[in-house]
Amino acid sequence: MKAVLDTNVVVSACFWRGAPHSCLLEWAQARYQAFVSPPLLAEYEATYGELLLRYPDRKPVNWVSVLGASAELVFPSERIVGGSPDPFDDMVLECAVASGADFLVSGDKKHLLQLESFRGVPIINPHEFLDKLNES
Repeated sequence: MKAVLDTNVVVSACFWRGAPHSCLLEWAQARYQAFVSPPLLAEYEATYGELLLRYPDRKPVNWVSVLGASAELVFPSERIVGGSPDPFDDMVLECAVASGADFLVSGDKKHLLQLESFRGVPIINPHEFLDKLNES
């Protein structure tokens, strides 16, 4: 199974437990392949850095570095513009399309999850993704 993880899933997994963290643990146990692109990795890193400043007392797990070192790297050849009302979501959609992902996993209820799918890639939340992993 192949998946692209939205920034909110990865960064949430760094600082808190719960379904996003479980999604990353499942990846670490080789239950699925995670795909990233250079722009998506840059967004992970920037958001992680912002939260480090906001929560200085937390002891995060740096999933961003682990994904950067071990996830499958794709270089989207197609630029997607307007795939979501939030222009920052386009890079996530580009990565999902370029990788041929089975799922795009997001906690973005306002934009990405509202789409339900994009070019045949289902967009689901972390709980649904964990259910899909348990079915396989």
